[in-house]
Amino acid sequence: MSQFVVYIRLKPFVKQWLVHSFGDPVRFPDQSDINSLIRRSTVKDPALSADIPAGEDDTIGICIPDSKAKDPMYYRYLTQKGVEAVAEVVEDVFRLSIKAELHPLIECGAKILTACNIYCEMHGISIDYAYTIKQRYYRARKKWQDNGIDLVMKTRNQDKW
Repeated sequence: MSQFVVYIRLKPFVKQWLVHSFGDPVRFPDQSDINSLIRRSTVKDPALSADIPAGEDDTIGICIPDSKAKDPMYYRYLTQKGVEAVAEVVEDVFRLSIKAELHPLIECGAKILTACNIYCEMHGISIDYAYTIKQRYYRARKKWQDNGIDLVMKTRNQDKW
């Protein structure tokens, strides 16, 4: 990874999750799809840049991955559409993380808000956002149900044993 970073604007709880998971500035794993997206969206010309100045509370620095084809020394500006795409992919990964980790906690019998509090503690998110996480989980579950996939527990825990 290079020492060059681009700044994108994210929701505060997504930013907290990202910093806890990948550090500050964010360094995504080598060969990841997000790094590939960043690499393909960087350009030379600063006039095309949608670079958000550092120092704003709702921005986060993301390291530009090294590349033989696009040296970060020269290709270090992320296009506006690139900024939007990276933010969208990060949101998608966050949403998948919520679904993958909240559902087993709820299946074990924890109340949804309790499971959200546990999720927030595990991922470095302020507990103030637990209700927001809960609403996101509700909305995702509803979308699955609208398409015929039922994620809701039908029995009590005592009935399973």
